[in-house]
This record gives sequence, structure tokens and C-alpha cells, in this order.
Amino acid sequence: MSAKNSIFSCPKPFLLKPDVWGRFSQVEPFKKKQVMNMKHVNIGESGEKEKRKRGRKPKSNPQINRYMIRLSEKDNEQFLSLYRQSGKRSISAFMADRVLNNPVKIVTVNKSVWDYVMLLSGFFEQFRAIKTNYNQVFHALIRNFGEQKARFMMKIVEQSTLQFGLLKREIEEITTKFRESCLPK
Repeated sequence: MSAKNSIFSCPKPFLLKPDVWGRFSQVEPFKKKQVMNMKHVNIGESGEKEKRKRGRKPKSNPQINRYMIRLSEKDNEQFLSLYRQSGKRSISAFMADRVLNNPVKIVTVNKSVWDYVMLLSGFFEQFRAIKTNYNQVFHALIRNFGEQKARFMMKIVEQSTLQFGLLKREIEEITTKFRESCLPK
């Protein structure tokens, strides 16, 4: 009997190697690694390496800048309602259209303008109070002294009333000039 046909001989030699649990398993013997000849891979007809274009075509104007906003539940519902009405494909396209194509009102608050408006409001309140007091005094004089004596007594106050009216006109002119020069249109 030859060694090849023997019961104990294997057609291929195997090595016994213990695994993690201590059991032995058959492992093929190490083969000589075959090294691939890389000279001919990806070479075109001219012999130069050809670069293959894979994936998506690059955009001419990529959108790389990103902005984020936070909305409350109520604001988010209003925003989504506007988005649905717009018919845009994406929320980002809708937001960009709203910000870039629709005019945005920017309000700047000037402290000096605010102070001037507050003082002007105070002046008009004082004008109203003086007018009311003037009428009350005139009616009290008519009631107590008669109409002729009341008119005579009011002539004393008439000069200061005329000055008051001129002052009011001057304030209105200054306000008009201020509005034209300082306030946005």
C-alpha cells in the first residue's frame, strides 16, 4: 500500500490550530501571496493613468453657508403655513427667497429722536392743558362778572396767548424740518 492511498494520509496537508475555547480546528497551510501587477490597472490607450470621474458632478455655485433660527410653536406654525402657501420645494429655498428677494424693513432707534418725540408729546399735553384752563377761566369770568368785564380782563392775557400761538407754530416748523432731515422716509 502506498502512502497516498493510505487511510491516514490526506490529499492536502492541514495544520491543527486551537481556537479561543481550546478546540482544535483544521487550518490550511499558508500559501505564497500573489501580488497583483498594478502597472496595467486604470491605464488608457496612451499608457497614461486615466482618472475616472465618479459620483455627483460638482455644482458651479455650491451652497456652503448655513444659518439657523429658533422659533416658538406659534411662530413655527405661522412659518410652516407660509411655506406651504409658497409652493417652494424646500424650506431652505423658501427662506432664501424670503430673505433675499423680499424687502426687509430695518428699524433703527435713535435715542436723541426718541427723547425729542417724548419732549414734544409733553409740550402738546401742556398746550392742551393751557387751552382747557384758558376756557375755564373765561367762562368763570363771564359767570361772575359778565361778558364785558370778562373780555376786558382777558385782554391782559391776550398778549401772552399770542406769544404762545407763535411759539406753537415755531415748534411745528422745527418738527417738520427735523422730520425731513433725521427721520427715514
